[in-house]
Amino acid sequence: MSARPQRTTIAPDDILDGSPMQQKDRAVRDLKLVYPETGLDARTLCMGLVEIEPGHSSPMHRHNCEECYYVLAGEGELEIDGETFPLVAGGASLQRPNLMHRVTNTGTDTLRLLVVGGIMLVPLWPAWPTSSPYEVYEGDTRNA
Repeated sequence: MSARPQRTTIAPDDILDGSPMQQKDRAVRDLKLVYPETGLDARTLCMGLVEIEPGHSSPMHRHNCEECYYVLAGEGELEIDGETFPLVAGGASLQRPNLMHRVTNTGTDTLRLLVVGGIMLVPLWPAWPTSSPYEVYEGDTRNA
């Protein structure tokens, strides 16, 4: 039998900010839920919460894994390789690996996305072009 993980759950006070999509002005917040830093050391996925204020966008980026959004609140647009798709509360999306994408809040309320991504946080294959699992193309990110 394998050893039990150190933690199974986290409390709201354990949620951390500062993931790669977060902007210094906090108009885009990228909160860490299931991440090694929160003590939930999942091996094949991570989960976060992205909050985008009206009129703001996440930076254009890509990563070498699938990623899903579940829209908790608000409305916006998902741009993938120049094509846009609506995001509405209760809806979901799938971003395939290595496609450039960003989210824009087109509504009047905060857009809240539950984000689940595949192997973003395990060691990356040697050919990946950056030291981060994300390749961010624009914006003023906290991890820059």
